[in-house]
Amino acid sequence: MRHSLKYRMAVATAVAVTLILVARAGFSQYYAYESLKEMLQAQQDTLVKLVAGQLDEKLESREVVLRRLARALTPALNQKPSELRRIATETVDMPESFNAVFLAWPDGTLAFSTAVPEGVKMTVGERDYFKEIQRGASFAVSDLLQGKHSSSPGVILAIPLRGPDGELRGVVGGVLNLSASNFLRELAHSRVGVTGYYCLVSAGANPRYALHPDGDKVLAPARAVGEACGADQPESNWEMLFPEQPVVARYLLSSNGWEVVSVLPADEAYGPLLEIRQRAVGIGLASLLIAAVLMWSVVRRLLAPLEHLHRAVRQLATQPAAVSDLPVGRDDEIGELAASFAEVMHQLSEREAALKAAKDSAAASEKRIEAIANHVPDFVAFIDAAERFAFVNQAYARHFGLPAEQITGLSLRELWGTPEYVANKPYLDQARDGHAVTFTRESTEGTAWEVTYQPAWDDAQDAVTGLHMFARNVTGERQKLRSLEAQTLSDHLTGLLNRKGFDRRLTETMARADAAGQRAALLLVDLDDFKAVNDTHGHPVGDRLLVAFAERLTACVRKGDAVARIGGDEFAIILDNVSQAGTVERIAHTVVQAALRPFSINGHTLVSTASVGSAIHRPDNGTSVSELFMRADMSLYEAKRRGKARYAAAATATTSEA
Repeated sequence: MRHSLKYRMAVATAVAVTLILVARAGFSQYYAYESLKEMLQAQQDTLVKLVAGQLDEKLESREVVLRRLARALTPALNQKPSELRRIATETVDMPESFNAVFLAWPDGTLAFSTAVPEGVKMTVGERDYFKEIQRGASFAVSDLLQGKHSSSPGVILAIPLRGPDGELRGVVGGVLNLSASNFLRELAHSRVGVTGYYCLVSAGANPRYALHPDGDKVLAPARAVGEACGADQPESNWEMLFPEQPVVARYLLSSNGWEVVSVLPADEAYGPLLEIRQRAVGIGLASLLIAAVLMWSVVRRLLAPLEHLHRAVRQLATQPAAVSDLPVGRDDEIGELAASFAEVMHQLSEREAALKAAKDSAAASEKRIEAIANHVPDFVAFIDAAERFAFVNQAYARHFGLPAEQITGLSLRELWGTPEYVANKPYLDQARDGHAVTFTRESTEGTAWEVTYQPAWDDAQDAVTGLHMFARNVTGERQKLRSLEAQTLSDHLTGLLNRKGFDRRLTETMARADAAGQRAALLLVDLDDFKAVNDTHGHPVGDRLLVAFAERLTACVRKGDAVARIGGDEFAIILDNVSQAGTVERIAHTVVQAALRPFSINGHTLVSTASVGSAIHRPDNGTSVSELFMRADMSLYEAKRRGKARYAAAATATTSEA
């Protein structure tokens, strides 16, 4: 089928404009989708981390309540169970702190429980938390439990009640009903956005839901890795156009390894973007239809003289008298053809107008992206190669108390002032050299900002045309980190002393030994081939192995001795008042033998041996902390050199095969 020239020109122009619009709109939508996705994920990660911190604080506060109850019960252990129950009832606020509390004797028999009538005999000797206390733990949290009568989820917290000599006189425990409104009240009623929600997944070999917005799923099995509260959606190849994946954030509780999961459904998360997209598509289709009609009319009108000339020329082949039908305007046919070319040029100008309309549409898309940036609480700006602001979002403008339009065009020095500009100039120079740079600045008022300078390249990627500038207020995060750094001396994973706590304890022990004329000892313990466990079974299994080994290590030492985790798989034992030389060797052999017993981790049976090196500090030889550590480290190296799974001592180089 033969088409006319005006038809082909109209169709070609419409197709070209359509492709340009689709390409620009597609890029804008992709950038908006990725930016919104990253922003939502960052918000959810921060939110779920804060929620996990609050739950950890609640568990820590319950531990304080149990220790207060233990102190109240200690002088009355010889009293009747009814008297012990009365003391517990008066000491603990129930159900605000616990739904029930109890005291169990060392053999596991319950002395009393506020949830069990008097005279009913029960034992908890086989419970996991009770066995953990028997192994020497100072605080234990049970796995997720199901109530026998109410079928409600619950958890038990327990601490040891020890005598003056460290012997176990009883176990004090508290019961938390997670379906009640005392412990998870805020989390159960909190929402993520409008339609989002939280869930809480227990740890262990068989994780389950401790909290779920759907009550029927509470206590149902959950995934140990990648849990999304059952809101998983198969990933689509068209996820950017039709988002179905919810925004999911996860964070582990440091107190018991449970995982807090937040879910924000895709409909709510990407709703504003989809709404803008629908409007843009509707406007674009209407604009294309109108443009097509206009282009058809314009092309037909512009080519009318050429069609007239074409008909006249065809007639001239058979009818020379048809020359009178040629368009009037010039003296000959060449002049008429020149006039036709002028009309073609006019048509080209019309095409340029259509392309300008396409650019205007793309600019509208950029304004939508700008609107998204203006809703971000962080500071977003762009400066050109002359260090003048080309764009700032509303948060940035509000910070300086000026309208965004007034800031645009100002230089960095004009807006910031010379002192602030000079302080930032090294980072600006680094970014202008083509390197992204991120640093933290703290103002004189104490406000901390995390600042990022990202170079913007030209199309050829050979010159920096400007800098993207981002700033985020991290004052709260830095204050919290400083507070945690100043307050904690324990390892977050095992509960042992961390390196900071170890250094402090070793210094104090050696000073005390020098003052009292006593000997002290340092044992360095290293798990052999621990990296293979991480590489084979993954870091979660490796972490649980470290926790299990830390428990065994704690059980190997005497009361008053200190156990620390000073590295990934490196541990240390500080022995105070070593009156007999055989004490160090005995404890070292106990550690080696304890590591030989298999570990059962998440259904895996693992054997991870340990090497031990020791050094003894005598008050009369003037050994420093670093020297004692170096001697113990050399002994540990000697034990590993001789085949691992053994013990070596400084000076005597005594070894023992495991």
